Amino acid sequence: MDPGSIVVRGARTHNLAGVSVSIPRGAMTVVSGVSGSGKSSLAFDTLFAEGRRRYLESLPSGARRALRNLPRPDVDVVEGLSPAIALSGRDPVPDPRSTLATLADFHGHLRLLFAHLGTAHCPRCGRVVKPVSPGSLAARLLREPEGTRLEILSPAFLAPSAPDGPSAARPPARRTAAAAVAAAAKEGFVRVRIDGNMRLVEDVSEVEAAAAGRVDVVVDRIVAKDGVRTRLADSVELAMKRSGGEIRLLVTRPGASAPEVVDESDRLFCPECRLAFAKLAPSSFSFDSRAGACPRCGGLGTDGEGGAVCPDCGGARLGPAPRACRVEIGPEPHRSFPEALALPVSGLSAWARGVAEAVPPALSAALSPVFSGLVSRLGFLEKTGLGYLSCDRASDTLSGGEARRVRLASALGQDLSGALYVLDEPTAGLHPRDTAALVSLLLRLRDAGNTLVVVEHDEAVVRAADRVIDMGPGAGKLGGRVVYEGPVSGLAGCPDSPTGRFLSGAETFYVPASRPPDAARGFLKVRGARANNLHAVDARFPIGCITAVCGVSGSGKSSLVEDVLGANLSRLLARGAGRRGGAPDGGWHSCDSIGGVAAVKRVVEVGRASRAGGPRSVVATACGAMDRIRALFAATPLARSRGYGPSRFSFSAKGGRCEACKGEGETRFEMGFLPDAAAVCEECGGARYNRETLDVHWSGRSIADILACDVSAAAGIFRAVPALARLFASLEAFGLGYLSLGQRVSTLSGGEAQRLLLAAELASPACAGTLYLLDEPASGQHARDVNLLLRALESLRDAGGTVIVVEHRPQVLRAADWIVDLGPGAGAAGGEVVAEGPPEAVAATASPTAPWLA
Repeated sequence: MDPGSIVVRGARTHNLAGVSVSIPRGAMTVVSGVSGSGKSSLAFDTLFAEGRRRYLESLPSGARRALRNLPRPDVDVVEGLSPAIALSGRDPVPDPRSTLATLADFHGHLRLLFAHLGTAHCPRCGRVVKPVSPGSLAARLLREPEGTRLEILSPAFLAPSAPDGPSAARPPARRTAAAAVAAAAKEGFVRVRIDGNMRLVEDVSEVEAAAAGRVDVVVDRIVAKDGVRTRLADSVELAMKRSGGEIRLLVTRPGASAPEVVDESDRLFCPECRLAFAKLAPSSFSFDSRAGACPRCGGLGTDGEGGAVCPDCGGARLGPAPRACRVEIGPEPHRSFPEALALPVSGLSAWARGVAEAVPPALSAALSPVFSGLVSRLGFLEKTGLGYLSCDRASDTLSGGEARRVRLASALGQDLSGALYVLDEPTAGLHPRDTAALVSLLLRLRDAGNTLVVVEHDEAVVRAADRVIDMGPGAGKLGGRVVYEGPVSGLAGCPDSPTGRFLSGAETFYVPASRPPDAARGFLKVRGARANNLHAVDARFPIGCITAVCGVSGSGKSSLVEDVLGANLSRLLARGAGRRGGAPDGGWHSCDSIGGVAAVKRVVEVGRASRAGGPRSVVATACGAMDRIRALFAATPLARSRGYGPSRFSFSAKGGRCEACKGEGETRFEMGFLPDAAAVCEECGGARYNRETLDVHWSGRSIADILACDVSAAAGIFRAVPALARLFASLEAFGLGYLSLGQRVSTLSGGEAQRLLLAAELASPACAGTLYLLDEPASGQHARDVNLLLRALESLRDAGGTVIVVEHRPQVLRAADWIVDLGPGAGAAGGEVVAEGPPEAVAATASPTAPWLA
């Protein structure tokens, strides 16, 4: 273990107040603190950013010039820095081409396996097709019984209209049949075979040649016996050379009445279907490559804008030849590339191990790195509890917790040592049962000689750390300082640390004093839910209560809440108020029925998709403040005199924005395998707007000045504007006063984004009859912030709303009025309701969640 440390001195990024810390190398350091206290500013925006900058400085001068505007983190000194790898907890931008196999970095290993061990088959008739060399073909012919007559033909012409004429994969010959016969005579050949009939070249008339469908030149006629080896090899080589790699053999064995016609090629060629295709290489199994992608859908697997499955590849994304290739050694059934990828992680791992055991000794050593890399990466996925996921699953369908664990398993599979890993809330989206396995993986990464800096709230991870840096004591301007630095054992005794106060029990999680009666207003009743892995599930959700839907990752929680309940009720309400209580137009989707829907007048979904808000969304736009702020600026005398409307003050529209950065305020650089980098726009200095727009002031501030304010400052600025005053007061009540109005929503944690939208919802009047569907709102939240969230959920309920929360945090589950626990496992092993009722009742069951409720 390296005795040195990574030392940070004078870090001032964002709200950091000249922070100085020491991070031991070869250890796991957890950075904790309330939301907005400066954890990510220290770990990612200072430590990792400086590591990335130093890496870029090692690039060639041309690359450095292209990236010359990348800023240096606002820090005095960072010493002892190792090569840095960042594992962000923020959901990646959905990529329609990305799958679990590509995200977890084992797709390339599987391509190598199929390229080296796969047996090509004709995609039309299914027969095995293997290229032959002249030498191997001659050796095979010499094994024929003595006395076998061998006629060696070189194909010279094949008409498009012939029964075995060329396919689209093999264009027709350029020369005519007559020219083929003339060329054979000129080269000194005596015989040709025209449409199956042997003819002397000199006897073939021009009329007969012009009518021919197929012409083969007879290169040699040999009887198999001792002493013909050299002649046979030379003749086979000549026949294949003059025809571009093809050969036809007439093999008449002793006693046979007619010859056997044998067609061979030095390429992958099916003589039955006249299909030829290139030799299969690793790129042939990549849907991102022209060599491998399905020609019709371009490797997307879907056809056109409707998203229908491609009729040519059936969603497999690959072209005909790689789809037909199969690995025919090892365990049966023998599999094609799409069939192997359709297996779950655990299934593919078992299949790969079986193939590795059956590989011939001559190939075993050469392919050992391929198998070890593939099995290792699949093994890490299994250890993080993801063995149930199918390997071809689209990455944008993974839950937040699943995506984070996939990226973590990918990092672990790289088998690095001496690196600095910066991780952002790796337990977010994890069931408590899975946290222990994650902690063991983190410690394994540490024990390999790496340094871990983990931004985390989970108590199990904090207690497993070698060192803790606790930021705070508050958020925004009230944070940015080191409250505690040292071993975990001393954190509970730090009175200024909110984290320590929860560890010691000085502060506790909020528990409601009472709960409403379970069936006071009836239930929403889902019957026969079958979306994804749900096994005809029946579930009840009490109206006017807070229901927590829990279970291990992959048990079917989001399928039940979002794909069945949310999707059906949104469709029902979208058509208007008529026939409420019945099924929506087109009937119920993925379930038999939903009862009690007459009590729902509105559905508000606050999940991963709703919080994204697009790459340009900022806090002011996401909470609905921006439209009112733009209207205020448009009403000023200067704006009216210049004819500026509200759109002039939008950074998303031409006219008022800075066109150099298109209103982004920064220039972004794609860094390939590194996270994207950004530099402040040189034209507007990060203000987003052009100079004329910034001339307009409201209450002494430009629109850029307003966006630079935090929520607490904005509450004071707009206290005379009732709608904005209510909105910002609601955001402050949710503990979000530290957020800047111009901060990108994509930089918020999942919990922060959901609290932002909930606060905006509470600022508007009348919540009665509203169904709120939330996806892990406590994810990435400090214990103190979770208490704020719980009180906010009670406010929604007490105003007449029904709240359904998909959640893992035991503190949220204990505070709920009702629990629906799914499981017992993940994937095919889940999809059932294992417990239902108040928290106390579920705690008394044998469900996977019960131990954390007791």
